[in-house]
Amino acid sequence: MIDILSPGLELTVAILAVATPLIIGIVVALRSWGRSVPRRIGRGAAALVVVLLCQALGLVAVFLHVNNTYAFYASWDELFGRTATVSTQDLVTVTSPSASVVPVSPHNPNPGGLLTGVDVAGTDPAYSHVPVWLPPQYFEKSEAHTQFPVLYWIGGVNDTGDHALQSIPLIDPALSLVKSGEVTPFIVVVLPGKIRSGQDTECMDIAGTNHQTWVMKTVREQVERHYRVGSTRESRFVAGWSTGGYCAANLTSKYPLDFNAGFALAGYYHPTFEGPALSKVTPQLIADNSPLARVKAGNVDSRVRFLSVMSKRDRSTWGDVDNPLMLNGQVWSDGQDFWNHAHALKQYEFIVLDQGGHGTGTYVPYLRQCLRWLGQFGL
Repeated sequence: MIDILSPGLELTVAILAVATPLIIGIVVALRSWGRSVPRRIGRGAAALVVVLLCQALGLVAVFLHVNNTYAFYASWDELFGRTATVSTQDLVTVTSPSASVVPVSPHNPNPGGLLTGVDVAGTDPAYSHVPVWLPPQYFEKSEAHTQFPVLYWIGGVNDTGDHALQSIPLIDPALSLVKSGEVTPFIVVVLPGKIRSGQDTECMDIAGTNHQTWVMKTVREQVERHYRVGSTRESRFVAGWSTGGYCAANLTSKYPLDFNAGFALAGYYHPTFEGPALSKVTPQLIADNSPLARVKAGNVDSRVRFLSVMSKRDRSTWGDVDNPLMLNGQVWSDGQDFWNHAHALKQYEFIVLDQGGHGTGTYVPYLRQCLRWLGQFGL
């Protein structure tokens, strides 16, 4: 079968979309010459149907082009929801953590935990709400003075905080692991992938849009004021999806005194920009926020602990070192390059998949294992 990511397929469909209506139009015009009005109407209706079909071909061609660039779907089975069940066991070493098991009493008012949130200043209105999930144990009288570990979860570039939980359903596996005692009861703080509409700032401070400061200072201070979360490095974890995965990789290695450990689903390892931010970034700013550059320079703090989950078929994540994808004058995906330089380091671990594109369906099955992996370090 023809590969869904084949450039030849994309080109063929595009040519058909353009050429078919032209050819049909010419044939119909020639054959209708001198015919009766009813027959010309019938042929005209048939031609209209053909044109509509060709417009559909045009849409398919656009889809194939976008998919060929980003690999949202890496196979026909994935596109049509026929992805085979994959094993998620033993793909990365997880030592047995000494998790704090706190039973949930019959009178607990929130036995499933509570999804609440805070509004944080410094963003456009669409991004100001920061969802916060509190585990059931937060409401136990015995834990009234406990400071809980906190996982800062960062969504994809177009995710608001609320939508990030729809993209990656984080709460159910978190609750399950807490109930089973595989991780210590922890709080989840859900952050958007950007803070200004139309501004892809990649969790960085760029020309007055202080995205990184918002995460590191504004959000953290407000969360630590409002909730019983730990305020030390040992209590803080960060993870994310896609752009949020890059943010997590950058923050853990840039601020090793602030975060204990983290993970990325379909992340990448140097900042890439779209829109107005492109004209505002400098090479130095990019270098200062590139986990890939830190790894290549041997400049990764020994305390960093980070897990990356990537698919070799995900062109938005894995890439090709020998033939890198270029967009807007930038090398785009760099996961393979990062793996080449980081997989032998004790600071980094990897789950590298052979199948699956840049879609949540590829990565969500590994979410539970990633959370268990963080459990080794105190989550």
